Parts: sequence; C-alpha cells; structure tokens
Amino acid sequence: MPRINQRPQSPAVTRPTTPATPRSRSATSPSASATTGAWGTRGTRPAQRPALLSRVATIQTPDTQAIGPAKLPSNTIAGVPVRSATELQFQGLTGANPLMTRTLDVRFGKLSQPQFDALKQEFGGLSQVKYDAAREYTAVDFLPPVMQGLVGRDLDPGNPVKVPGSARFNNKMNEGVGGRGDLEIGSTPNCHGTAWEMMRAYQNPTSPHVHLLYGDAQLAGPAYENAERFESLGKAAADETPAFLKDLRPGDVVTFRQGEYTLLHSAVYVGGGLFFEKPDTESDQYDESPYRLVTYDQAVAPIAEFLGGPPSAEALRPRGALPPGTEAFSTGEDAQKFEAWAATKGLSVGKQLVREMEVGMGGGIRGLHFNAVETRRVEIGADGRGVVR
Repeated sequence: MPRINQRPQSPAVTRPTTPATPRSRSATSPSASATTGAWGTRGTRPAQRPALLSRVATIQTPDTQAIGPAKLPSNTIAGVPVRSATELQFQGLTGANPLMTRTLDVRFGKLSQPQFDALKQEFGGLSQVKYDAAREYTAVDFLPPVMQGLVGRDLDPGNPVKVPGSARFNNKMNEGVGGRGDLEIGSTPNCHGTAWEMMRAYQNPTSPHVHLLYGDAQLAGPAYENAERFESLGKAAADETPAFLKDLRPGDVVTFRQGEYTLLHSAVYVGGGLFFEKPDTESDQYDESPYRLVTYDQAVAPIAEFLGGPPSAEALRPRGALPPGTEAFSTGEDAQKFEAWAATKGLSVGKQLVREMEVGMGGGIRGLHFNAVETRRVEIGADGRGVVR
C-alpha cells in the first residue's frame, strides 16, 4: 500500500528484539590513525571517510500470538489434508495496522513420500528441504529458500541518513520544488519491490543474494502494463470474486488498484491458495510490517479498510526473465550525479540506490527521493530451509 506521509516525525521505535550491532564497511584508504588531517600521510589523496550508507539494517523475528483458526480456500492442498491452519498476530510492532500484521501457520504433519512430492510440486518445486518420514512439515517448508528466510521476519532499516551539505544538489535534482533541504536517504522496502524480487526468486532459485528494496508504484505500474513483459491472467472489479484465482501458478503476481489505474499493492502467489507479501512500506520509524504468508482475503483486508471498500485486482505472469529490482527501479543518471557529487566531498555512497517518487495530493510527481537497497545473502540451513543473513 502507498506511503501516506513521506517523512513524519515520531518517537524512537521500541523493537521486539535487540538489534545486532551495525557493521561498518572498512575504508580502503590508510587507517584512521595515519590519516588525521585533510590528507593521507603519503600526501597523494584525501583520507577516505566511511561510506554514507555503511549502516547495516537488522532483520528481526517478532513474537507471534495465535488468534484463532484460519480459513483457507480448501482443507486440502494438492490432495494432502491440512492438519491445522492458524492465524498468528505479530507482537510488539510499532504503528502497525493489525490487519497488516497477521500471518498463517499451515501445518501438514508427517507426510508420505507421494504427499511430500505433491506439495513440493504445488508450491513450485524450489524448496531445498529434503523428505524425512519422521519430520512434521508446514507450508513454509515448501516455499523457495529466500521466502523461507523472510516469512515472519521484519527488516529494521533505522532512520534515514541525512547527507550534510547536499541541499543544493537536492534542490537541483528536484528543480521547480525548492526548499528541499539536505538529502535524506532511507532504506524502506515495500510491497512492489518485494513482489518483484520474489517473482525473480522463481526465475533464479539458486541466487545467493536477495535485494530488499523500495519498488516505486510509478515505475511498477507501467511495467505491469507492458504486454511484452507480463501476460494478464484476468481482472476482477472491486465487487467481483476473481475468476483468475484458479489459474494462478507459483511466481505469478496479483496487483491491487483503486479503480482502474492507481496501483496500491502487489503480492506473489506461492501455491495452495497462498500468497507471500510485504503488506506495507517499512516506513522508517513509524510503521513495521513483517513479510508474511496469507490467503487472498487476508491480502485484501487492509486495502479494503484503507479504501473503504475492496480494490480491483489483476493477475499477471512474467513472460520472461525479469531484471533485478535494482535495474527495474533504478535512479539512472540521478544516482550517478549524486555519486559524483559525493566523490568531490571525499565520500562514497556504499549501497545501490533506487527511486522513490513523491506523489502530490493531485496525483502529480512532486519530487524524487533516493532509497538504499539492502542486499543480503541467502544460505541453506541445516534443516534445508533458506536463511537470509
């Protein structure tokens, strides 16, 4: 869903777990003790400073509380009985709509080999979890590794980084909208960036990295409408039950809109009537929304509350390999100009940047912000599930 307020002021966040100590990227120039003053001891170049975006975001696992049985589209998935389906509420989050902070725990229990094989195929066949007759399985066991490593977890990007002395550059970049002040660079992944990278997870299942990023709706919308890139599987008006649900395959995306045009949300189908999504923008200090596993109705619920009625929807299937989100939502020349500007100040950026368009009340673009991309490593744990480091 869209960010309603761009940069609200709010008190410091209290997190459910203690974040790890951020790791600074080491400088490539001589050590700090050897480079006091404006020039290095060799007298050939200015001393390097730490990268502007050297802080590492933390990924936390909020506590959950069962709030009751969940209603699934069916009591069986791929012919395998669902032993239990429970709706869980994340605990200890800041500024979060309760409808956005619920996830599913779908359990199958012990499986036969044919049941295991049927579920693996239903969910796309990319899980690295092995069959074990003594193991009790859940739906998460059958997701692609990167989803296994993210579902039920929350990214804490910290506060935006303010770039001192950048007001002139910021005003020039946003020419016509003066008084911008120094640049503030956030690291705020959202639903569109998440959906884009999760679609790619089905196309690049062995990728050792995942980009956690902001996918601007002003760029995602035209990409979805590009018939050379996406095949439409069908549309549903706000008052219709989508007929396309029966045709979905793992890796398809469902987009939700206000009316016919305004893109509000994206969620990726994973199989078994379930979707993987990040329900809202991780909006700096004031809103937390963990990655979650939901039904179609659960994905719609917070959007319908926001709109005062259900959204329209469209299902889409990529026609071919999608470029990384770092390319799809790229800042283009603006980032290159910023990096060049930073270099004149003896600074490096430290992370890739993507666009965030600031939309005015009338719908026009009021300005451009940068968002930093958080790139994390994906590994396979001892239990066969993916782990995002």
